[in-house]
Amino acid sequence: MENERGVGKCEETHLGSYGYPSRPEEPYQFCPQCGKAMVWACPSCDTPLPDDSAELEAALFCRQCGAAYFPSAGVDNKGVTSRQVV
Repeated sequence: MENERGVGKCEETHLGSYGYPSRPEEPYQFCPQCGKAMVWACPSCDTPLPDDSAELEAALFCRQCGAAYFPSAGVDNKGVTSRQVV
């Protein structure tokens, strides 16, 4: 059975991974570089973050549903700001 793997990042765009050789076996909650929360999948639709490192570093919105990965990303492509109560 193959181990689950994933890539993620924090709001400061520090990248992380788990399940790969020499990496933690499980996703970790906080960035070891700055202490901010790590995101491993879209908070709205649970689509994994892109595994291409250049795309992962640049991505602020989910390519599947358009939701912001982080509240500070501002307005998603549906015109809803992260500060609006829906």
